[in-house]
Amino acid sequence: MSGSEQNKRINQVRRQLLNAVERIKTLELDIEPEGRISEAFSVLDQHLDSRFDGIESRLDRMEHQFNRLQAKIEVILDAITGITDLPEDETMALRATLRYRTTNRFFKSALLSR
Repeated sequence: MSGSEQNKRINQVRRQLLNAVERIKTLELDIEPEGRISEAFSVLDQHLDSRFDGIESRLDRMEHQFNRLQAKIEVILDAITGITDLPEDETMALRATLRYRTTNRFFKSALLSR
């Protein structure tokens, strides 16, 4: 191998090495804690947190509304059926049965309306 061929080969390897070093630096910048990838994950995490907070508040509100509705239905059922005139054991069993039936109907209608 002549001297000029060696110099060409050395220069080629040097360029390849410099390219590799630049690529490594770029990857380090992307992966490090303040890099673009970490920043993208933190933005995504914040977005998901805000979505879950919204869903959770809606679920809480729906549960509250359902409890209010169930209480109103219980008052109406008491007025219609006269459950309050029954002995306590029978009243509790009947209320549990009626609650189960109205709850199932409520959820079935809610699911079917989607």
